[in-house]
Amino acid sequence: MRGWHIPPIHVIKVPNSEKQEVLDGQQRLAAIRDFLEGEFSINGNLDPVEPYIMELDGLSWADLPKNISGKIEDFTIRLLTISDYKPGEPGELFYRLNQPTNLTSAEQRNAYFGEARQQVKDLSEVMIELGYSRETLGFSNSRMAYDDVISKFLLTLELGTLKRKITANTVTSRYRDSDGFSSNYIVEAEDVLLTFYNCLIYTDRSVKLNKASTLSWLIFICSYRRLFKSEEALKKFFLTFEVIRKEINSSVDISCLPKGINKGLVNKVIAIYQDRSGSRVADTSSVVLRDMCLWLLFVSYFPEVKDQNSKTLAVYDSMHYLATIAPSSITEKSLEEIADSLSWGQKL
Repeated sequence: MRGWHIPPIHVIKVPNSEKQEVLDGQQRLAAIRDFLEGEFSINGNLDPVEPYIMELDGLSWADLPKNISGKIEDFTIRLLTISDYKPGEPGELFYRLNQPTNLTSAEQRNAYFGEARQQVKDLSEVMIELGYSRETLGFSNSRMAYDDVISKFLLTLELGTLKRKITANTVTSRYRDSDGFSSNYIVEAEDVLLTFYNCLIYTDRSVKLNKASTLSWLIFICSYRRLFKSEEALKKFFLTFEVIRKEINSSVDISCLPKGINKGLVNKVIAIYQDRSGSRVADTSSVVLRDMCLWLLFVSYFPEVKDQNSKTLAVYDSMHYLATIAPSSITEKSLEEIADSLSWGQKL
């Protein structure tokens, strides 16, 4: 309406496909689309104030005079199509175009049109198709939050350890590689996502997870699936754990806990898990502690699994050791010492 220049839209031609994807300009296109669909109206008071635009204040697309709507329809925006590019070129172009903007790490990585990026994108779409949403999980895929979690989960599978810190730069570096993740990891990730969703819908209680706790549950479920077959026990544990976490200061039914494991100990372990889900979330110590806390509570609620493998036996013994000391003496440091003694997380 002002006749100002609008930066061109950059689109990428997807290799071996008729599809095109927006590299730069998605917010511009979305704003135009939403206005034409009547989702917002004109704000005539934006600086610099123009008298004729002020007269249109509050009008939506359908209400505009023909001369104004015609001016908008006739406006030209350049579209640049990029093809025959090397894997790193779209990402570098996107970075240079968007240096001044405040994009999330996942949004920045989305410009790397390699196999790893596409695999993560596909899994993110699987999550949405399954029914993951703010209502079921606690957060939506706004600003590519699911892509961020999945990329870190796949990298954890690939590294095979919890002892390597995964940062935004680590994931970006992986996206730059020409090779994608192993198909075995992709298949396993799909199975874990399905199992996790079954846990989420096991009850009508809503859960409020963040990206850190979601990643920890994916890692836990992955390890669980490699050790056990029963999905029913896993769903029951997820429900129990999340109920206690949500009502940490209220009365907790501990009738199913083994003898010697008390409410104070359970709440202490949950409190440490909570703290490491909300601060220092990317530190290796936080990832290891959250995983340790999940397994400590799991073997407490299902003591019959302790003799099935060395991992569950070791964590069961650790929980009983903790039960012999006062809950007030249980700290993050004491759990870290136990984790170190067991080389916890050294191998996924």
